[in-house]
Order: sequence, then structure tokens, then C-alpha cells
Amino acid sequence: MHTPKDFDYLRECIYEECHEMVSLSTLKRLWGYDRYEGTPRISTLVPIARYVGFRDWDDFLQHQSNVEEEDSQDESTASIQETIREEPTRRIGIYVLAALLLLIVVVGGVLLWSHGLSVEKVDAVAVEEPLPPSGKRVLRKGQDCFRTIEDYLALFGIEAVDTAYFRPLPDHKYVYLWGPEYLHPVWHNEGDTTQLMPTITEYWTPLPGAVDYQNKEYVRLANEKLYYERLEKDELRLTFMKNIVDGFYIFLGIYRMDKENSTIEKTVWKRVADQCDMGHLDKIELLRNH
Repeated sequence: MHTPKDFDYLRECIYEECHEMVSLSTLKRLWGYDRYEGTPRISTLVPIARYVGFRDWDDFLQHQSNVEEEDSQDESTASIQETIREEPTRRIGIYVLAALLLLIVVVGGVLLWSHGLSVEKVDAVAVEEPLPPSGKRVLRKGQDCFRTIEDYLALFGIEAVDTAYFRPLPDHKYVYLWGPEYLHPVWHNEGDTTQLMPTITEYWTPLPGAVDYQNKEYVRLANEKLYYERLEKDELRLTFMKNIVDGFYIFLGIYRMDKENSTIEKTVWKRVADQCDMGHLDKIELLRNH
């Protein structure tokens, strides 16, 4: 693991095999590519353990324990201690090597398949005909993470303010940059994280202990008002969600209100594009035609 592309490939293979996303920043910290003095969470280690053939992280540790016990039966106490100290690292290296060899085969196949393509589609849903790449940055679902809201707003020339989590895209009517938090206590933002949120269900409720006038009827009317406003605007939202993988904001794609499944109680946002070509922002509004 020597270059950022190595980590890109590994992350993609883990996702394809296990349908779980591990962020680039997390993988880089685990391999020591980025400086990190903390301890990785179990939820981060589980998909990696699954990728190399185990049920979960505990299953991997149990396997390591069994192997160490078998290898150490005929050794002295000093040898046993040395094995316990060195064996996990060596065997993890073997599993990583096997994973990387598989990775080379997969990536090679993808590269051969893509070599014959003369143009790249910006988004198969967004336009009737494929567009040539603009040469500028392309944001792709699950592949672009940002430490702060300011980091991704800067790509669009937007300065963060108090309402930074929801900002209009300049010169585009009813197109917004949206930075929701997964399972937010007030806005909720529910969905399937294992599929990187094909839909996001959003509804408002006050925090516990809110002022008395925010009763059940008040909440119902507030959500009803939001529903009709969104229905009228037909918004498009370039979505960067926090806490779906870790504390970073990960790009999930472009979302539009799912009118069939939204109600006056809850708004359902449906992903209509997996990527956003920064050089073709003028084409985003075509998503309303589908």
C-alpha cells in the first residue's frame, strides 16, 4: 500500500465483496499511511475481516488464537511469547497480500473493460446522450470524503455561514448543497447505509424538552408545510452526509424528492445521480426531466 490509488482499489473491493464502505482516511490510518495514534473501532475492522474470509472481527481473533495455540504446543515459554507477539502481524500480512493479489486481478479486468471506451458518461440518468469528461473534478458516490462542510463548499466557490449544511448552488434555481447528518436527532435522515443511502427519509421533530408550543399538532403542521414547499420547488440536492461511515462528510450523489413515497409527515429523497462532474454543473437541472 504505497499510493492513494492502492487505498482506492482496496476500498472498492471491500465494498464490492461485503457491501460495506470503509473510508479512504480510515484505511490510510490503519496502514500507517496517515499519522494516527488512536485505536480503530470494531465497526471499522469488521468489513475488513469479512473481506479476508471471516464472519466478523471476533471470528478472526478466534482463528488467530486457535492457530497460535496449535503452533505453540511444542515450544518453550519464551517461544510461545514470541509467537503471540509476532504471529498476528505476520498472518494479517498474508491475508492482506492475498487480498491485494485478488485486487490486482479485479482491477486489471476493469481496466481492460474500460480501455475501449471513447467517452465517459457523466450520469446515465442525467442526460440522454453521454457527455465527454470535462477535465475537471468528478465527485463520485462513496469515493469523496471531506473533513468539514467548508472543504466541499469551497469546491463550488461557496463560503460557509451559519446555514452551511444547506446552501444554494450559485446560478442554479432550487439546486442545493446538502450536508445532513445520519440519524440526526431533529431531522432524522433515515436510510439504508449498507447501500449508501439510495433514499433518505427526512422529517422534523423537536428535541426532548423543547418549548411547550411545539406539540404534536405543531410538528404535524410544520412537516406538512415543508412537504408542500419541496413539492412546489422540485429541489435537487448535492448530498454530503456526515456519520454514515465515520465523522467525515461523504458524497452520496444527487437527490430529488420521491413524490410517490413522500407524505405530509415525511419527505423521501431518492438518489437520481451517482456522480457530479464539476465541469458540467449546467447539466444537473436536466435531472428534473426524468
